[in-house]
Amino acid sequence: RHSVRRQWNEQMARTLAKRNNATLFICKANDNVNGLPLTLSEKFAVVSKQSKGQGRQDERGCLPNIVELAIGMQVMVMLNVETGLDVANGSRGEIVGIILHRMETSPPTSLNGIVELNCIPAAILVKMQRTK
Repeated sequence: RHSVRRQWNEQMARTLAKRNNATLFICKANDNVNGLPLTLSEKFAVVSKQSKGQGRQDERGCLPNIVELAIGMQVMVMLNVETGLDVANGSRGEIVGIILHRMETSPPTSLNGIVELNCIPAAILVKMQRTK
């Protein structure tokens, strides 16, 4: 069920970007320690932990290796961020802006409306459907 949901999300992100003539940003996981790439032994430790299933899924973040984003895309909060403002698990919103990392090439080169980012975005601006 989880893999089907992930495939659905990826396809909908691409469909939305194409329909709205928006750029689709592909963000790859960038595991590091203090800004430095993982050593071979650190990579092995990460893979070993995931394959053994140690820890609950929410402790590991359940983050995919690749996230696709586009302005206009619907998103859902998966963790309680600020419950006093109703930015909590299950809250929905729409991406209204993506601020690229300062190390990203400016402007990023697009291939058919798709941009592979080298760094995760500095910020993703979301207009929540409902807040206090």
